[in-house]
Formats: sequence, structure tokens, C-alpha cells
Amino acid sequence: MAEIDERTPETIHAVTDVTGFALLGHAREMAVGSGVSLEIDHAAIEYLPGAIAASRAGFYSGGLSNNRQFIGECVALRTSVPEEFRNLLFDPQTSGGLLVALDSNQAEMALGALAAREVSARRIGRVLENVPH
Repeated sequence: MAEIDERTPETIHAVTDVTGFALLGHAREMAVGSGVSLEIDHAAIEYLPGAIAASRAGFYSGGLSNNRQFIGECVALRTSVPEEFRNLLFDPQTSGGLLVALDSNQAEMALGALAAREVSARRIGRVLENVPH
């Protein structure tokens, strides 16, 4: 049962578990379903230990190319994002963490509540008006 009190964020707009469709695949589903665009900061993400080194060494799963084909046209990556991070954003090998969209003015409160319970959480992006590609 969830504990609710006056400090609990009132408005969680969307939540998804990040699994086989990778972070970008699940972010796409949230964005399309809400009619918005998401801007994600690759440097704000907590990658699994060894993931960046493995990506730099060229170790990828077969599902990465499937994910890239499925959602690649919906994603605009800045040229400053290194290839190893581009690949990790499409990689289906994830920790099964959650991607949560909530009001920006409640983000710090939510992060504080999670930290108090020793739950690792980060703010990795923001919601924008729908941006066509």
C-alpha cells in the first residue's frame, strides 16, 4: 500500500517501466500517447556499471538495431552525443527502472522523497510541446 501525505506529488502524468524497447522506445510511447516531445539529457542518466565501456568496445545486443529501426525516425540526437551513448539509449538491455513524468515543480520533492527511502532516481529530461522531426 502506498503512503500518501501532504508531501506526495499530486500529479504524476505518466509512468512506464524501461525494458526491451529501451529508454528511447518507452519515452517515445509516453510522448506519442501524450502528444508531446521529450528532451532527454544522456549525461544525466545513471548507466549500469560497465555499460559505457562495453558500448565503447562495440558490444551490443541484437535488439539494439531493431529498436533503432522502430523508433529511429522519431528521435533527433544532437551531434554532440557520442556514439556509445547513442547506442545505449536504444539498447534493450536495461535495468527495468521506471520513467516517470510529473509536474516540473514537483520533481525536487519527488527526488527528495525517493532519496529519503534510498531509491536511486534522477531528473533526466523535460517535456516540450510536440516538436515535429
